[in-house]
Amino acid sequence: MQHPKTTRTHLEITIDKYHHSHQNVADKLVREYEGPTPFALYLKTYFAANKKHGSKDRKSISAICYEYFRKLSVAFPLQNFISSAIDIPKFTASHLQQPLLFIRARPGKKELVKASLEKAGLFFESIGDMAFALPNTSSLQNIILLNKEAVIQDINSQALASLLKLIPISEKPLVVWDACAASGGKSILIKDTMPSVQLHVSDIRENILFNCEKRLKEAGIQPASLQLVDITLPFAIKKQFDFIFADLPCSGSGTWGRTPENLLGYKEAQLITMTELQENILHHLMPAIKVGGYLLAATCSVYKNENEDQIEKLVASGKFKLIARQYFMGYDKHADTLFGALLQKTSN
Repeated sequence: MQHPKTTRTHLEITIDKYHHSHQNVADKLVREYEGPTPFALYLKTYFAANKKHGSKDRKSISAICYEYFRKLSVAFPLQNFISSAIDIPKFTASHLQQPLLFIRARPGKKELVKASLEKAGLFFESIGDMAFALPNTSSLQNIILLNKEAVIQDINSQALASLLKLIPISEKPLVVWDACAASGGKSILIKDTMPSVQLHVSDIRENILFNCEKRLKEAGIQPASLQLVDITLPFAIKKQFDFIFADLPCSGSGTWGRTPENLLGYKEAQLITMTELQENILHHLMPAIKVGGYLLAATCSVYKNENEDQIEKLVASGKFKLIARQYFMGYDKHADTLFGALLQKTSN
């Protein structure tokens, strides 16, 4: 029996043509990428220089590149350094999929945000009291007022609020320092969770601090101070703080689902360098906390060296007691995996 010939439509041929073209571009980009620049920045630079790629082209090419990195990552780097709290097979398997996009509604804004997402016809899932999960490619532009109505923030970054809530609130506003503010997402989380605090904000990078200030302004937050401070070096302590939030620099290994290029070549020497940097920062921050005050140290890492080991050194110094520590697992939520520990200073 002879089968009839299948006639391919013009649309199918066109789609195949574009996919083949995107595949060739992606192959070239991945082959020429050597780091250490984040791959997302590498792509941005390429697309800026090659205006011929429209938004759909850019999305397709980017997706092919990241899929390539995911398929190559047969084993997560430095598995023997991963905390015993992590389910390594589940954690490793989770990197085959792109994490979701999460947003946190600001206080009193959840129903407004929900209505805006529904009106726009976006697919989303409501999580808990304040959060929403959306496909990673979702565009929120012109749908909600970012930072004023909702903040783009991983679900486990949001979960750090559970540690913030363990800090007792006194009649006098707590003087708080977000010492590694970066883009300001956790500064907004602090103010939303502890509205009465007097918030001081700093970072080592001037351009990042500029963006942080802009974002806080959009959120309606006026910090008590916003300063460029290098906490990797000794600094003058003009006054001690009731609470310091230290979102420490780290390997970022809990977020490599979003940056899978890191799965291919992270080395032990890099981990050692990062843990030494963390120790240096914590050493400089310790004197800036009042006796009886609090330190919340957080990372987006799964490596024990960057997490439990650092906290145990602080406790062993005899100057801190541990209130709580926790891994916030993302591999069962299509999210990042984070670590946080809350300590109280007991002596100078």
